[in-house]
Amino acid sequence: MHNKFPHLFESYKINSVSLKNRITMAPLFTAYAHKDGTVSSLTLEHYKEIAEGGAGMIVVANAIVDESGSVSKHSIRVDDDRFLPGLSRLADIIKKEDVAAVLQINHGGHFAQGRKTFSPSSVSLSDLDLGGLYKTALKSLDFQQQLAVLSEAIQQHPKRPKKMTEDDIKYIVSAYAQAAVRAKKAGFDMVEIHGATGYLPVQFLSPRINNRKDQYGGNLENRMRFPLELVRAVKDAVGNDFPVGYRFLAEEWIEEGFSLNEAKIFAQRLSALHIAYLSVTGGTYESFSVPEIKEKSHELGYMVYLAGNIKEMVDVPVITTGRITAPQLAEEILREKKADFIGLARPLFVDPKWPKKAYEGKDEDIVPCKNCGACFQLVVSDRPALCAQWGKSKLIKRKTMIKEVHNPRKKILIAMDGSENATIAAAYAADILTNRTDVTITLFHIKTDESIKDESGIKEMMDIARSILIKAGIPEKSINVEIRQKKAGMGNDILNEIIEAGYGTVVVGRRGVSRANQLLFGSVSNKIVQNTKDCTVWVVE
Repeated sequence: MHNKFPHLFESYKINSVSLKNRITMAPLFTAYAHKDGTVSSLTLEHYKEIAEGGAGMIVVANAIVDESGSVSKHSIRVDDDRFLPGLSRLADIIKKEDVAAVLQINHGGHFAQGRKTFSPSSVSLSDLDLGGLYKTALKSLDFQQQLAVLSEAIQQHPKRPKKMTEDDIKYIVSAYAQAAVRAKKAGFDMVEIHGATGYLPVQFLSPRINNRKDQYGGNLENRMRFPLELVRAVKDAVGNDFPVGYRFLAEEWIEEGFSLNEAKIFAQRLSALHIAYLSVTGGTYESFSVPEIKEKSHELGYMVYLAGNIKEMVDVPVITTGRITAPQLAEEILREKKADFIGLARPLFVDPKWPKKAYEGKDEDIVPCKNCGACFQLVVSDRPALCAQWGKSKLIKRKTMIKEVHNPRKKILIAMDGSENATIAAAYAADILTNRTDVTITLFHIKTDESIKDESGIKEMMDIARSILIKAGIPEKSINVEIRQKKAGMGNDILNEIIEAGYGTVVVGRRGVSRANQLLFGSVSNKIVQNTKDCTVWVVE
């Protein structure tokens, strides 16, 4: 224990998980994941650097529990087992440094960007006061970028979200529970339910937004029902030996919103369910741009009073956050028992070595967060976070990695239509990519009436293509096979897959096995060439 900050570097146990100090990385969304929701090399680099900096616990931000809840094109996803390998690597990188790894799970509700969005009530974004938030985001962009962001926002939210039925509620609660099980399988030490910032649990709690007339709306008891059911389902799914924390909204900071008095009652209910900890915060996307709240957010430790109020009501550890830039302030908060842990988000983003410098008594060397808002402006406009205070070499390295994540030439889709020419296309790709160990290849087939009749032939074709790629030196683990039902037509289905999964290169054969398929797949290849923007297309004759 270091003498200068004895409380800050005191060890602690959350359930069975031992923490070496009281410093946690509070969840900070960075938009570093691949477009398909997989963990990127940039994600790994970011959390590795934070882990090496000496924090006791790291909360990985905003893993999406269902496709309908995605809040960004670059959110980590945990709604399918295919995301487990990347999540496992991420958990390992954090735990390797003797740091507790926590995965925060989330559903964006009406803030989500999916084709179908859910909300407790039929409230559209136009009914919410988000003008200031968009102005904040747009400030950092040039005119063309502003148009692109606004156009995308309009396209993403063309209508009111779906008011959730009781079946929808059961489905989403189950999605959270399954996501928590995956977090446990991936090797994380804990999971944190995101119940703040205005996302789905808050939308149920908020009397402004939740206008339901059933058992999930009306008085506080009813409005608490969804998040409490959520916590119970997650805890039941992962078992008593796996801690479940909660990112806790103590105040909406908006008129007629969820209040601190209501939050105290809700905190007691969560405590009674033996939640592992409460990470206390304030404000939502609507209130962040309110002038008085913006002014308040510049004050050091401006959320600490919220944590203090909640700590008086519960028997579980409380994490506080909000402009705690110096170890002296952190030590004072712990000494005065206003919280049990210090949550640092942007301070660790600016200077990952904040904990090590504090431990070694070199706190004067800490690079403080100036609260300039540059990182926030970037992520609100769905661009990866950067810090204006980083050194030149780190900025260059991060920008290079961002370019790779957002334009992933090494992620390759080979369209397999069941024809000999598709196999030739795979052989062509194998020849070009010989001994490349840095690529990921997906052999992608859309079922047609013809291919459904010849399932064994399709499987044989995939096996041959896979074998060709492996013989060319492509690692077996880097080759995936995806077979999908036809939805919007072959061309559109392939285009949708390219966009949603973020492929940088597509390989397609032009001629099919029959004259009909020649016409069909010829038109498909033309369609792909004409409609892909940030993607290289190889058309093999």
